[in-house]
Parts: sequence; C-alpha cells; structure tokens
Amino acid sequence: MTNRNDKSEKKVVLVQGVRPDADTKSWYEYQWKERQQSPARLEDAAKFVSGTISICLAVLLAPGKSRIEEIGGNSAWLIIALSLLLVSLPVSCLVLFPWRYRFIGGSIDDFKRAHGLIIRVKRLLLTGSLFLFLLALSILASLLFQ
Repeated sequence: MTNRNDKSEKKVVLVQGVRPDADTKSWYEYQWKERQQSPARLEDAAKFVSGTISICLAVLLAPGKSRIEEIGGNSAWLIIALSLLLVSLPVSCLVLFPWRYRFIGGSIDDFKRAHGLIIRVKRLLLTGSLFLFLLALSILASLLFQ
C-alpha cells in the first residue's frame, strides 16, 4: 500500500503581471492589425503587378513592334519572354481569386490557421508572378537594347 502523505504536493507559483507601457501596447496592436490586413495588401500589390504587366505588353506589342521585327519576330528568346509575361499575368490575377479556405466556424485558432494559409498562398502566387515578370523583363531588355 502506498501512503498518501508520500506524494509531493505541487506548489503553485503566483506571478504578478505588469501592464505594458503605452508605447509597447500600441506596437503590439499595430502588429496585430498589420497581420490581419496582410491579405488585402497582397491583393493590392497583385493589382499593381497585373497593371504593370498589361502596360508592358501593350508597349511591347504596339510601339515596340518595329524593334521586335528588327530582332526577328520568331526569335526563341522573344517567344520565351512573351510566354513568361503571358503566364505571369494570370498568376498575379490568381492572388485576387476568392479561394475557398476551410475552417471551423467557432474556433479562433482554426481561423488563425486558415488566415495564415491565405497569407502564404497569396504571397507565393505574388512572388511567382513577380519572378516571372522580372525574368521576362530582363530577357526583353537584353533583346531590345543590344
């Protein structure tokens, strides 16, 4: 038989909390608010990127057409650059697409998880679009300004 007095009692340690400074508290609130608004900022950036890609395509296909013909309209590098531009445009538009993210309605933790997933997906799509766009732009710049 075991003796009940042999069990060691767990001691509860009380810790007195200290209110944060007003400056610290405001920075925590700012950080929290910025995290919540991150998907909207990524969508705004995607709108600007898709607009810039569209403008580049318009400039390339209208005024730059004579320079393209000088280079040789069927150049492999030119076709690659145009293909990259045409792929980067819908990828940037996918950032704006309202994907369906599943989460448990009453669970704040699950909603935070879904929110983090939304940010990761939108950031990945935007980064991919920017990479393709900048790669196409560098190819076009090297072709057009030889």
